[in-house]
Amino acid sequence: MYDYISLHSVDYAKTVRTEVLERFFISTMRFEKIGPLSFSKALHGAHIGVKGISANSDGSYAYYTLEGIEAVNLVEVILPATKIDEPLERAITGLVMAIVDEFHWCIDEDHGLDT
Repeated sequence: MYDYISLHSVDYAKTVRTEVLERFFISTMRFEKIGPLSFSKALHGAHIGVKGISANSDGSYAYYTLEGIEAVNLVEVILPATKIDEPLERAITGLVMAIVDEFHWCIDEDHGLDT
């Protein structure tokens, strides 16, 4: 696994409004908001982060702040620095698949899970 998993709309073409993304992570997935478009949750004793990002058509992004962004087309699931055991890996896979299913996005081929 990598230090993060990238999830995005096909060809980065479709976006999700930030308020929809926020509502999904806070209300549905029970994450805590820790900053603009940034969320955190404890899973099996480890902290998992999620960040919504606005990327261009090739997936690149450069920003100084996430303040004021109104829509995103990429989410990074930030993995813990600690060793990931099997129960934690299953929980992360479930989280990733919930995001993919909710927004009809895909897992980036360079930063994905074996599913």
